[in-house]
Amino acid sequence: MRALRFHRFGPPEVLRVDEVAPPAAPAPGFATVEVHAVGVNFADTESRRGLYLADRPLPRVSGFEGAGVVTACADAALVGRRVAFLAAGSAADACEVERARLIALPDGLSFEEGAAFPVQGLTAWHVLHGVARVRPGDVVCITAAAGGVGLLAVQLARRAGAHVIGVTSSPEKAEAARAAGADEVVRPDGLDALEGRIDVFLDSVGKDVFDAGWRMLRPFGRWVSFGTASGAPPAFDAERLLERSLSVSGYWLRAPHPPEAWARGVDEVVGLLEARQLRLHRSALPLERAAEAHEALERRASIGKWVLTLR
Repeated sequence: MRALRFHRFGPPEVLRVDEVAPPAAPAPGFATVEVHAVGVNFADTESRRGLYLADRPLPRVSGFEGAGVVTACADAALVGRRVAFLAAGSAADACEVERARLIALPDGLSFEEGAAFPVQGLTAWHVLHGVARVRPGDVVCITAAAGGVGLLAVQLARRAGAHVIGVTSSPEKAEAARAAGADEVVRPDGLDALEGRIDVFLDSVGKDVFDAGWRMLRPFGRWVSFGTASGAPPAFDAERLLERSLSVSGYWLRAPHPPEAWARGVDEVVGLLEARQLRLHRSALPLERAAEAHEALERRASIGKWVLTLR
């Protein structure tokens, strides 16, 4: 079968489609999925560069999510089911997936849509509702608001009754954030204008917005970090939190979640997508052109989500 792999760390050009052996019969608690589409995330580019999960052996199959059809599982009732899923090494014709990370894919959602939401949709939901606990009337500032997580977080924050301010780097991205529901859009060099206005700061950028983040937050403000695209922020003195009763939290989708919280996030995100109350902005390329998607992500030229199609 085909698998998108890299044999060394480096630029997008190190990606190549190899012929590899298909998965063996799935282990207990796992299922084999015939993959139809794969999502591309910033984590894929960081993994390829050796900056994320660098201790895993090479060559390595790219990908952390996808959508397809279950072809083998100890639970025969799952065989033939359409699913979205979370699993490392998803960018291949077939992937072994932990059953707990299978997500039933409604017939009304395509495989491309199924591959576009697991990482970013669930991250956006848990950052807002599980960590920040956004409330009606909150002023929420979202960095990279035209990215895959950002556009979904804008929509979810608006649904929660927040006033949403998106941070984007170009007129095209600003337009996309407004179309998703942002009440205001600012450029990164305009963050100082938000001083003292923000209740919830959702940040995936890191170092480049660190200083502005402190100035933006109101007393009792909540800062949630879920990425460091510009590099890790510097260490800070915890006493800075005391001055305005601030809280700083982090979120990682791979961390263990309480089962009920995980299930609620899945149910709400899938339900909103199925009802077309949550929109996915996506672009698709065939698996063989994966390097183009990686390159666009690294140039910060992307709006929304990249998906690779296999069938």
